[in-house]
Formats: sequence, structure tokens, C-alpha cells
Amino acid sequence: MEASGSQFIMAKSKGAKNLSGGCLSLFGLPFLAAGLFMTGMYFSGYLEWWDARGWEEVPCWIETAEMETSSGESTTYEATANYRYEYGGRVFHGDRVSFQGGADNIGDFQQDAHRELSRYAASAVKGAEHDPAAEGREAFRCYVNPDDPEESVLYRTLRWPMQAFFAIFALTFPAVGAGLVAGGIIAVRKAKGESKLRAQNPEKPWMWRKQWATSSIPESAGWVGAALWLYTVWAGLIILTLISAMFVSGAFEQGGASWLVMIFVMLWCVPAWFLLRRLRHRMAVGVTRFMPVKSPAWPGGVLEGSVLLGRPLPMRHAAELELICEKKVTRGSGDNRNTTTEKVWSASESVANDRIVRDVSGFRLPVRFVLPGDAPESDVDESSNAKHEWQLRLKVAGTPIAAAYDIPVFRTADSPDVIEDSAAGVVSISDVDGAELPELLAARRIVAEFDSDGAPRSIVCPAARNRSVIVFLVIFDLIWTALAMFLVKQDAPLIFQIVWPVSAVLIWAGVIWSLLHKRAVTFDASGLEVRNQLGPVVWTQSFTKADIAKFSHDSNMTSNNTSYYRVRLKNVQGKYTTLADGITESTTAKALAERLQAWKAAD
Repeated sequence: MEASGSQFIMAKSKGAKNLSGGCLSLFGLPFLAAGLFMTGMYFSGYLEWWDARGWEEVPCWIETAEMETSSGESTTYEATANYRYEYGGRVFHGDRVSFQGGADNIGDFQQDAHRELSRYAASAVKGAEHDPAAEGREAFRCYVNPDDPEESVLYRTLRWPMQAFFAIFALTFPAVGAGLVAGGIIAVRKAKGESKLRAQNPEKPWMWRKQWATSSIPESAGWVGAALWLYTVWAGLIILTLISAMFVSGAFEQGGASWLVMIFVMLWCVPAWFLLRRLRHRMAVGVTRFMPVKSPAWPGGVLEGSVLLGRPLPMRHAAELELICEKKVTRGSGDNRNTTTEKVWSASESVANDRIVRDVSGFRLPVRFVLPGDAPESDVDESSNAKHEWQLRLKVAGTPIAAAYDIPVFRTADSPDVIEDSAAGVVSISDVDGAELPELLAARRIVAEFDSDGAPRSIVCPAARNRSVIVFLVIFDLIWTALAMFLVKQDAPLIFQIVWPVSAVLIWAGVIWSLLHKRAVTFDASGLEVRNQLGPVVWTQSFTKADIAKFSHDSNMTSNNTSYYRVRLKNVQGKYTTLADGITESTTAKALAERLQAWKAAD
């Protein structure tokens, strides 16, 4: 009965994964189709503009010039005209104003064209026999295709705002659509592969994933490199075409808003930087894998093995190894669905270059970590809203070398109750002793000092300590500010002209706060003082032990699916004061709060 129930669950899981993967692909098809259509319009605009550079300029007479307006969520405009011209001794009629036909509200082209053409519009009787030149009417000009004189256009200029508008869709929709389609296909193939492995190893969940079913574990998410390469090339093609055409057309000579298209270059630098880093990693150490001595690892046991390198590490550089257990929690559903990541436990080790061993397979970097006895096992149920994942990470400071490997951690029938090396001792996942706490806080650039009895002396959160967040905010807000300027310049709806600039200012305020704000907490036997500093401005708060109700920790921010924790003081009036923040491990924040609570309770 249990076996049949297990088979039913496995079959249900397989069906659900195949269905979700197939739905994902179907959901992505409209995005992909729309993106390819907009991309076609994007490139066709350049082809027509480039081809028209060789057309001949001839005089023409505007017979009608009108402005068609369409109102909906926004008002769009289309300048229309009818005109006649002579070419090769024949009279022709045309009605094409520009290569981008249809109504739009991108820039002022339609209004400017209508204003200019209206001055040349005919006021006399029109007809094939009518000779506007004989009446002395002022001629305009049009551009005629010498290979097909019936084809003409009044404005052959490159409408770079329109091309930039199409570029937004060309950069996003095809990528999103292709990502969803490919992700769905990969999900279906992965589900089939895992279902097969489950059937072959029903009692061995550490064999249910393809990367765990072999003797060595490859780098995590190897497909990311291929996707990153494809998107970087695609985005480069889109953006380079736009920038090159604007240089050739002289758009940049007009100055002003035309330089805002450099936003696209800034955006492209992000995937290009990551791609370059991955390429440099591959060039430095080749394809890497982790080969464990025993698989799986188990709680209370030892993860031991070697990272296999194709090439040696750079001289005078030590490898930093870190074993991490993370808890991923998914909340909500549909559009409100989000996943946060919390670091439950971690251990790190520095491996000197001289410990690397060379053999016939390449170079071996030794790995050895003791796992906590109460550590959670790896979760392989994809439908679970809360699951634990173990990962071994390798990086070399000052180099682009960085890799990660998903590690299976399961307690099996053969797993001993204690580790084989009794000298190493069995640790708890919640253990944070006096020696470790300052180091764990230092990893978040928080400087903490404790006396020999474990009582706190000071906690300092320096200014500009969250460098990666600051860099991200600066890059993001430069782009955001440029978009705000573009919207104001293009006379966008009032709500956009208000929301975009105001939000840009608020983000810049956050950047300045992160760059300049420093917090220092000092302790003595009677109480503590919190000293905040923002540049030259300083303000302090003092609390005696009698003023303090308790110390606690909580999560106050989530960024890039990572939860950040803070430790706060609650006074007897119920008001909170932050003492430390930006901690990525709940266990570290909890240990600090408990240490402060112990200080308060001490005589």
C-alpha cells in the first residue's frame, strides 16, 4: 500500500511538473512572437532609412496636410499629406510622410511635420491638369526612389525616439518569451529525467537529481552561462545598431535628449560584465567539478572531497571555500508570489595555493567541512513552499574565479550517529560562540567587540559598508534618473513627470544615506549609547538598563531574494531603536540579540 501511494505521489508530481513546464512554454510564446514582431519593425526602420539615403531629392507640391488625432488612454497624432511631384518627365502623386506610418505620441515629430507641411498646403483647385508651379506656389521637397519613381517619402530622417521605443521591446519581449519557452522545455525535460531517477532509486533521494547521480557534481546552473552569452550578443546587436545609426544620421549633434539613449549602453554593460567575468573564470581554471569522497553528506558528518580544476589557481592567491545551508520560503501565489532566501548556517575555510594537488585529472583543491548534528536535510520536493538547500561555494579574492556546487545532505541508513573523526566534535546549527560572533558580524562589515566574559563593548556599523547594494543603487538610479529626464523632455503624462523624478530623488537620498550614515553603539555596566552620524550631523540616544525592555531581531528588507536582518532595542515605552542591520543570517542576528539580552540581565 505504501509503495503504491509513493508511486501515485511520484506520478502526480511528474504530471504537475510536465503540465507547469508546458504551460510556461505556452505562456511565453505570445511574448516571443510579439517581441520578434517588434524586433522586425525595429530593424526594418533602419533598412528603410539606410536605403532612402540614396534616393533623389526633387521638388513637390503639398495638396493637403492634416493632423489626425486619436484619444484613448493617451492621445496619439498622425500627420497626413497628399502631394505631387515630377520625375523623369512624368507626374506622380504620393501620400507617405515618413517611414514609420501610423499614429504615435513619441516625440514631437508628428506635430512638427504637420506644422511645416501646412504652410505648403495647396489653397487652389487641385487636379492632374493643375500646375502649382505656374501659380508661383512654394515647392516643398520629397525623396524619390530612382528604381521605382512611384515610391517617395517626405521625411527620410531617422526618428531615433521611435527606434529607441522599439528597442525597449526588442530588448525585453524576445528575451522574456525565449526564457519562458526555454525554461518550460528545460522544466519538462528535467521532470522526465528526475522521474526516471526516482523510479530507479525510490529510497535514495540523493540520486534523484541529474547532477547528484554521477561521481562528481558540476557547477550549479551551468545553463546560465549560455543564456547570458545569447542575451548579451542579442542586446549588443540591438543597441549597437541604434547607436551607430544615430551617429551616422547626426542625431547626437543635436545634443539634448538624444544622448539619453546611452542608457541602453549602461544597461548592456550589466550582462556584458557578468559574461566577461564568467569567461575570465573559465579561462582561469577551466571547467570545475566537485568530487565528494562519500555521497550524500549527512547531518553530524563530514563533507570531504576535492574541487577538480582544469588549471591551477593564480600564484599567491588563496581559495576561499564556504559551505552554506539556505532556507528558501515561497509566499503568496500568482502575481503576488515571491521567494526569500535566508542563510541558516555557514562555515568557511581558506585553502592556500600550496595545498592544491596535481594528478592526471588536473588539479585538486581539498575540501573538508563538519556539518552540524541538527542540520536540515536537502529538500527535493519542488512543490514545497519552504525548503533547505546546501551549496559549496568557491571564490578567489581579487580574481573572477567563482563557482558553486549543489550538495546533497541526507541522513541514510548507513549514516553514523556521530562523525567518524571524534576530535572534530559535533556542532549544532544554532551554535555561535564568543569567538565566532565577531567574525560572523565582520563578514557583514560590522565591527563588534566583546570582553573576555562575552559582554559587548561596542558595535559599529561603518558608513558605505554595503558596497554592492550602493553600486547597484547608483547604477539603477542613473538609469532611472535618465528615464525621468526623458519622460519630462518628451512631455509624458503629468503623473509620469511627477512620479519618476520624485522616486529618483528618493533613491538618491537612499544612496546618500548608505554612503554617509554611520552607527556606533557603546556599552558600559549601566547602559548603552547609540551614536548616529550622517556626514557632519550627529545625534545620540542613551539608554540605561532600566530603560530597556528587551532586545530582538527581525527581517526588515529583502533584496535579490536575500533577507536582511536587524537587531533592535525596545524601550519600556514600546519604541524600537536599531542597533545593527544588514545581517544576512538569522542565526547571527539571533545570537547577537541573545548576547545583548544576557548583558542586560547581568548585574
